[in-house]
Amino acid sequence: MARLLRDLWWRPLQIHKRLREQGVKGPPFIPIVGNQPEVVRLLTEAGSTPMNRSSNEIVPHILPHHTRWSKIYGDTLVYTFGSEVRLTLSDPELLKEILSNKFGHFPIVPATPAARDLFGNGLLLAEGEEWAQKRRILNRGFHVDKIKAIVETMAELATMMLNDWERMIVEGQQPKGVEIEVLEEYQNLTADVIARTAFGTNYEAGKTVFKLQYRQHQMLQEALKSIRLPGIRYKIVKIYCNSFQYDFLWHHNDLLGIMISAYKGELPGNQKNLRINIQDVVDECKTFFFAGHQTTASTLAWTTMLLALHPHWQEKVRAEVINVCGSRNPSSDMLNQLKLVGMVLNEALRLYPAAPLVRRCTDRDMKLGKLVIPKGTVLHLLMIVMMHNKQLWGEDADDFNPGRFSEGIAKASRHPLAFMPFSIDPRNCIGQVLALVEAKVVLCKLLQRFSFELSPTYVHAPTPLVIIEPGHGVQIHVKPINS
Repeated sequence: MARLLRDLWWRPLQIHKRLREQGVKGPPFIPIVGNQPEVVRLLTEAGSTPMNRSSNEIVPHILPHHTRWSKIYGDTLVYTFGSEVRLTLSDPELLKEILSNKFGHFPIVPATPAARDLFGNGLLLAEGEEWAQKRRILNRGFHVDKIKAIVETMAELATMMLNDWERMIVEGQQPKGVEIEVLEEYQNLTADVIARTAFGTNYEAGKTVFKLQYRQHQMLQEALKSIRLPGIRYKIVKIYCNSFQYDFLWHHNDLLGIMISAYKGELPGNQKNLRINIQDVVDECKTFFFAGHQTTASTLAWTTMLLALHPHWQEKVRAEVINVCGSRNPSSDMLNQLKLVGMVLNEALRLYPAAPLVRRCTDRDMKLGKLVIPKGTVLHLLMIVMMHNKQLWGEDADDFNPGRFSEGIAKASRHPLAFMPFSIDPRNCIGQVLALVEAKVVLCKLLQRFSFELSPTYVHAPTPLVIIEPGHGVQIHVKPINS
């Protein structure tokens, strides 16, 4: 009982007290449950109320508790979720200091059983030397030359998707176009891309795994709202995913081939001593099955929604694509010339970042800026707050304005590091170049063939399901540009 009281009450109280003594404010400390009931209530209320479809002011929708408390206590505030003491940060200098730390003093927060079931101990959740070794192995699979080599495959798969859309128009005798729910279309497409290019299979063969992972993804979000985790449900899904992935672990190459070589001790050159076990291979498959398609699909859906709402930008970007690519599939060299496409994607990632926040913790008392952060504090690095901050981005911070990136990322805001959709070194997203190339290819193919506008049925409901997704999909009305 004494140990339980120490963990649930005494330690959180002392961390909370030390931060308050340094001027960090927040809602009152509540033993055991903390501020969790209010957080969950505000999240539930926000999730049940759709937004104005033309508004990008999503921070109050995604982080309603922080929005309410920051008006009272400031952006840097402390609150408790159960016995977890959370310190919220959104200053780019502080985020840089934490994320660039190479000594491991701000490790990732230990994963819940639910998160472990979804990602295993893959690159996303690994730490220390284990993470460093896995990162060195997997970097080989994301070399720029490998990414250039799969651009044509991406274009061919995007063409197949768009052919289906055109078939719907022709067979349905709808010359003025049809309504398409693009989030689901993009999820299928990006799943097929990652399956073919990284695992040598296809979406149909891995469809069951993708669907199970998405269900786990939804269940994990529910679990994050509760101290008590429904572990049995996750275990059942995890076992099924594992058995299914083993079926094609041994038959294909590319990223998978690199992992198998590491498992067999057959990596070339100075990596020949890098080894992983078979469970590591399975865990990395889980990570890249999810991260390799779900985040890109959401980014594509948000970008399409924004271009549908802003036809002037849609036409400008289409003109650039036609000028550079004509009706051909884009090559990697062509993609590098598409400045406007890159600006639009950056603005979509700023307004609707896949990951709204990054979690870190302190393994000892740590100096951070003017603060001494007590050991055991959980740091919530609010990228989404930083990327919507009007002091950093101007009064139009919530507006869609790709032109702000016309002189590059460093000059787009009042701080060169205010744009962090993929985090920063050393744990930046290993697949960010692949994701951006894929998004550019799909947008090119879409703009070459169709014009589109937002359907009246679209409900604007950004939803934080680990990543920020359109809660009810994205419905657009598409029609061939030559009609």
